[in-house]
Amino acid sequence: MYSTDLKVSLLGLCVCALLGAIAFRRHFAVHDKLKPRMVPWMLIFLACVSTGMMIVVHLVNLMGFETGR
Repeated sequence: MYSTDLKVSLLGLCVCALLGAIAFRRHFAVHDKLKPRMVPWMLIFLACVSTGMMIVVHLVNLMGFETGR
C-alpha cells in the first residue's frame, strides 16, 4: 500500500544524506585562494539535515506511528 511512498522517501533521504556529506566536506576543505567561496556550503548542509529530519518523521508516520496531534 505504501510501497511507492516508502521508496520515494528512502530515495529522498539518501539524496539528502549524500548531498549533505558532500556539502559538509566542501565546507571544511582547505581553501588557500584569496577569493571567497561563492557557494554557502554550510547552508546547503543545514538544509539537507533539516529536510532529512522531515523525511525521517514522514517515514515514521508511514510505519504507523503518530508523530503529531
